[in-house]
Amino acid sequence: MTEEAIATVEQADQAFALGHIEEAARIYPALLSTDPGDLYLWLRAAALVGRLGDAGSAVRHLEQVSERLAQSGDLLLALAAARELAIHDTAAARRGARLVASIYGKGSDRVDERRSSVPPPLPRPAARARPATDARDRVVLREICLDACEKAAELWQGGARSAPEKVPFYPLLSDLTPDEIVALEPSMELLARAAGDTVIKQGEEGSSIFLLARGTLDVSQMVADGSAMHLAALRPGSFFGEMALLTDSPRAAQVICREPALLFEIRRAALEELAARNPGVADVLARYTRQRLLRNLMSTSPLFQPLDGRRRASLMELFESVVLEPGDVVVTEGQPSEHLYVVLSGQVAVTRRDGEEILSLAELGPGQIFGEISLIKERPAGATVTARRRSVLLCLSRTSFNRHVAEYPEALAHVYQIAVDREETNLQLQRADTLDVGEDLLI
Repeated sequence: MTEEAIATVEQADQAFALGHIEEAARIYPALLSTDPGDLYLWLRAAALVGRLGDAGSAVRHLEQVSERLAQSGDLLLALAAARELAIHDTAAARRGARLVASIYGKGSDRVDERRSSVPPPLPRPAARARPATDARDRVVLREICLDACEKAAELWQGGARSAPEKVPFYPLLSDLTPDEIVALEPSMELLARAAGDTVIKQGEEGSSIFLLARGTLDVSQMVADGSAMHLAALRPGSFFGEMALLTDSPRAAQVICREPALLFEIRRAALEELAARNPGVADVLARYTRQRLLRNLMSTSPLFQPLDGRRRASLMELFESVVLEPGDVVVTEGQPSEHLYVVLSGQVAVTRRDGEEILSLAELGPGQIFGEISLIKERPAGATVTARRRSVLLCLSRTSFNRHVAEYPEALAHVYQIAVDREETNLQLQRADTLDVGEDLLI
């Protein structure tokens, strides 16, 4: 597709996202008339028919395009059509969601689990299409949109386009049963966002997860010098935001629309209500969150970085996970500690008692380890470790450490170096505590 054609579609998407319905209604049908086989343009034109006042025709076309999108391999745009249907006909929306769920839900023989990537882009116009009219009358614009939709329906009903036998596996949704997808669908709020819009702001409370149906989103992180470090680009089929939601931690990065985007937002309250009725939803979210946290940890923690991918995974399997609520104590000063800990998510505070006073020694976050001195030296813990907020830790027992540590000398060297550094820090603190008052008196 030419750059000019891409720009035309993005112009229409931008107008739609900003609520400029008449402008969008002068572009989408012209593009659809150029290529009536483009399911995305059919979806947009059908949605405009409803927004311009013809609910009955909109329902008829949205039902058709939802089915065609589902059969063609685009689960999220099919669900977007179902959400558009819900504006006019909840029963039709329910039917659409049920059909989509039957194709993509857990246990479907249509899903090819080897195809975990998003489907290829749907056909687009080969050249820039000019608006068929510059009329501003909404009735005229509605009829133009409807006429383009009829041409698309005729093409697809005539069998000019065939659906693939298999459809791709969609992370998260394809792990849910058809009933769970149907139960989730009404809670999926469809959002149209313009280029430059912020979807997630770094540091804010995580209260939703998102699924991207169309467009590209940039993920970046503000660093110490105030600049933004680019981390990733999210493509259609991605879901994101679940880590902050499920670990009660602030958003670690910001997400901004590189181009106009269509996405779903599912809020915490809706997820909790759904998970209470369908425990499988909570299990799937928890599993994906843990997998992502583990991938992040393996790529960023100095404990795992020296190892190749296979050995990282095998070392990770030796650890068990534990979830802490705010205020939970995982290591107590003066008591034996039988584990090496790695912070997977959240934050823990390290403190030491000095008489009646509690000294704050450190705040540890994802990727950092503790418990190494007590584990290696086999002596009581020299500090107390308490969860600042809801945190997930990985823990390796002394038995497993002693049995397998020789297999991972690089990781062992890192643990020993941390133990040496922390012991030196502790000695310096002890020396400072025993200074004569005259040596530290400022006059």
